[in-house]
Amino acid sequence: MKKKIIYIFLLVVSILNGATVETTKDIYAPQEKIRVHVSGMLGHEKDWIGIYPVGSTSIWENVLRWEWTGAVINGPVTLDNLANGSYEVRIFFQDSFIVEASDSFLVEGDVLDVELNSSKNTYLPNEEIEINFAHMLGDEEDWIGIYSVDSTNEWENVLHWKYTEGLVDGRLFLDGLPLGEYEVRAFFQDSFTLESAYAFSVEEDNDGDDNESVLLDSNRETYAPNELVFVNFDNMQGSTTDWIGIYPAGAGYEFENVIEWRYTGGIIDGHLSFNGLEAGSYDIRAFFNNSLTKQATKTITVLDLARTSTLYEDAENGVNPSWIHVSGKYSMKRITPGFESLGAVRFTAYWIHRGTYNPTEFQLPFNVVNRTEKVLEVDMRAKSNPHFNFGLLVHTKDGKRIILWDSFYNHNGAGRTIIEPFISHSNGNTILNNPAPNDYHFFGSRNVFRHYKINVENVIRHLEPDNELISIDSFVTTGGEYDNIKLSSH
Repeated sequence: MKKKIIYIFLLVVSILNGATVETTKDIYAPQEKIRVHVSGMLGHEKDWIGIYPVGSTSIWENVLRWEWTGAVINGPVTLDNLANGSYEVRIFFQDSFIVEASDSFLVEGDVLDVELNSSKNTYLPNEEIEINFAHMLGDEEDWIGIYSVDSTNEWENVLHWKYTEGLVDGRLFLDGLPLGEYEVRAFFQDSFTLESAYAFSVEEDNDGDDNESVLLDSNRETYAPNELVFVNFDNMQGSTTDWIGIYPAGAGYEFENVIEWRYTGGIIDGHLSFNGLEAGSYDIRAFFNNSLTKQATKTITVLDLARTSTLYEDAENGVNPSWIHVSGKYSMKRITPGFESLGAVRFTAYWIHRGTYNPTEFQLPFNVVNRTEKVLEVDMRAKSNPHFNFGLLVHTKDGKRIILWDSFYNHNGAGRTIIEPFISHSNGNTILNNPAPNDYHFFGSRNVFRHYKINVENVIRHLEPDNELISIDSFVTTGGEYDNIKLSSH
């Protein structure tokens, strides 16, 4: 009785919906996907469509191809190709085997033997590539692409491509390429199933001057974990899509193996920076014009080094005498002596007085130049005043920089929005401004010391991607309470 009720329900739904299915063609080729259009489906997650031999019953054993239609009520559905024969496409509701509508079609003809070639076996760098093709399906979404010879057919490996515009036989032109070995490959109906391939190469003109070899170098042979990697390059092609990437040493050139990469921006000679890496061996590789044909390699090593730190202030036996009072109303006496018993040092910020912004500033010079420890660590709280900044004075490849972290930039009270990092200039100084590690005004209790660990190289790179940190020279602040100010290697 239950089955009878379900059958009656589905029959009523079918009549109300008026479900239909129609193939886009009456006859398909053996390699052609079967495209149909459905309408009046329920939109149930287990509505489905299947292809059966003509005359067969709708039991599961007879299904040749099938797909869930899911949320589709009216729209296209594509199923895989079939061998020569007579077929019916049928639609069903809610995982049932009750046919709601059907349409018949044929698959006939010979399996297509696609012919493909380039007009020349050898091209010059950046010379336009002429491609001839024959026996394509004639579908609007048939397409032809160029790949590096050893790459797989995934989309990310395509260097240049075009649709064949529904032509069965024809010719098309693709942009030129840098030196290397390539294949032109043909595909049907937006798929990645290879139908035909043809190899060719791009070589220098033997009668012309040879190009200079690409040169790659790094600022270090070995690195600490997470230390930025700076790369110098010479003799690139000058294309805006020349690029440099970092791979695990010995990994294949497929793009999925790239750890990090950057375009050279059309520059022939220049430099780039890359994020730090975990311990291991890596290859820096240069490529022309979005290709996967390597032009040069530089191998680097990231060592599994023991972490080192240099402590500059812990206030255990008095404050560090190197502190300098730079500006503002308050003198060094405002570093509260009684607070030293807690093993920390306090600065009272003279933030805004009678409408004038005039902060007190203190500096702690790092008297020994530190070129290897580039991570700032500090314990800090904001009991006395949440509106202050702290920072570092540093030397970089592009000159001196002041790096500041300001709690006012991520103070989200009173409808304020967080201010993103930005560069400013004052009195001849370049200042890299950043939101503080958190909004001290609202972040929990101001009586709690919190530990912060900041990779200074990464902060610089965010605003100046190809600048390089040389040394960290001083700690600066306009307020707050600090303990265990130190620099660490990683």
